[in-house]
Amino acid sequence: MERVWNRNCARALLVAIAVLSCGAFASLLVGQPRTAKTKTRAGAEPFATFHLLDRQLSVLSQQSAALQKTVSAPQPANSKTARPAWRGAARQMDQTVATIEKLALRLRRRYRGKSFATRLFGRLRASAASVQSALKDVSSADSPARAGTAASEVDKRIVTLGLQYNAITGGYAALHCKSGEWTCCEPKRQGESAQPDACRWACTKHAQSCRGFVGVRAVRQR
Repeated sequence: MERVWNRNCARALLVAIAVLSCGAFASLLVGQPRTAKTKTRAGAEPFATFHLLDRQLSVLSQQSAALQKTVSAPQPANSKTARPAWRGAARQMDQTVATIEKLALRLRRRYRGKSFATRLFGRLRASAASVQSALKDVSSADSPARAGTAASEVDKRIVTLGLQYNAITGGYAALHCKSGEWTCCEPKRQGESAQPDACRWACTKHAQSCRGFVGVRAVRQR
């Protein structure tokens, strides 16, 4: 029962994040010129990388579902000599999580010097690394029962990864900044946390007044 709840929770969370964040990314870039693509992408950070993360989280959700099916599927008669199918599924997930970790590192490096940003993106990267660690246990499992237990732990850590990502991106989909205003991640605390550990996305006229880190600058719609 616990494994089913974790699996469903992970998928629902990742799908919700992808839908909301992709919509926000598109609305913020309305009116961007088609020329100077490199400059447009650089100026759209961190949302351009958020968009890539959304895609990878969606892929990870699908791969997690495939892993669960592989683990619960009847094993062939020669399962003792054949390579377990869940190892291939775990390897594919590991590649996706590695991409997520690299994207988190990209953002951490971009905002080096901004302690709040580097802490948040550092946590995101650590959460991805934690999923990778759990996937190693899936790959090394020598029975469906052990693979199932390891896959359940993977799901739990995916939930943690999704929550950490949502702590950074949550709320920016509702932003409606005026032309020339900067999107800003203002530090906020979640629950009884002793220090800020999430973003409250807001609009500001002056980038230097943002206490956390700034994002894309709103452009005039055409």
